[in-house]
Amino acid sequence: MPSCHGLILAGGLSTRMGTDKSQLCRNQQTMLEYTESLLQSLGLDVLVSGGDVGIPDVVPQLGPLGGVYTVVNKCQVEGLLVEALLIVPVDMPLLTPAVLQHLIRTGEMSGAAVCYEGCYLPLYLPVNEVLSNYLAEVFAEGSTLPRSVKKLLTAVNAEQLPVTEPTSLVNTNTPEEWLSIKSLVGGDDAE
Repeated sequence: MPSCHGLILAGGLSTRMGTDKSQLCRNQQTMLEYTESLLQSLGLDVLVSGGDVGIPDVVPQLGPLGGVYTVVNKCQVEGLLVEALLIVPVDMPLLTPAVLQHLIRTGEMSGAAVCYEGCYLPLYLPVNEVLSNYLAEVFAEGSTLPRSVKKLLTAVNAEQLPVTEPTSLVNTNTPEEWLSIKSLVGGDDAE
């Protein structure tokens, strides 16, 4: 099995939510704890980008791609063998192991980046020369290339799978969105 690591993106400002999304509670776990346990249930070592406990971004506030760039860079500098990342945002409270396992299996079989149609995260992303070169180009000083995961998917020729469990791919960005699914996830008032 390739050396796939889980990567939780927890570095957002949570501006629309008004509070740190990683600390919202789901069944007596913070969203960060839930997401970490989800990835660990798949046998993955887990890295966290951003937030209070994660790897700080090399260049702050550049969104999800900035977090990916930081972690890939750190792994290369530290000599950590990471052949692929399963990248998951911290704000998907209905995400299931089956949905993630399908990405891993498909990505390992094809050797390609894999996400779901119309939903660029979660993402199975091989860490290879194509990715490294693309990130180096995007984050080079003076680069005007867009720093978006969507553009990354095009650059690495990602495969998009049909969505079979759309509810599991819902993310929560506002208090209203969180409240609308709170009863489904056992959310409590500790945030």
